[in-house]
Amino acid sequence: MSYYEDKSDYVRVRAFVHGRVQHVGFRYWACEQAERLGLTGSVQNLPDRTVEVVFQGKPEQVKEMKEKLRHGPSMAVVTQVIFYRERVKEDETNFGPVY
Repeated sequence: MSYYEDKSDYVRVRAFVHGRVQHVGFRYWACEQAERLGLTGSVQNLPDRTVEVVFQGKPEQVKEMKEKLRHGPSMAVVTQVIFYRERVKEDETNFGPVY
């Protein structure tokens, strides 16, 4: 994805993933999935033991990422995912963890 790419059709989502989602490789897995789908954004563990994933891209790729988050990596047990739509960030160029 290029900084100058037309992002007028992009969708941005913030997801809060609940369940057994920390200490199971969720952040690494989310980065892999997002990169494969060509999404930009970030992922981080939150103090309440949820994982926050923010991602943007073309609607079909965003839809696919949302579905992947409902299941997570093999060691995770996802009990709930809450999605919020946000305004697209024009200057975002990659996906990575937040520490």
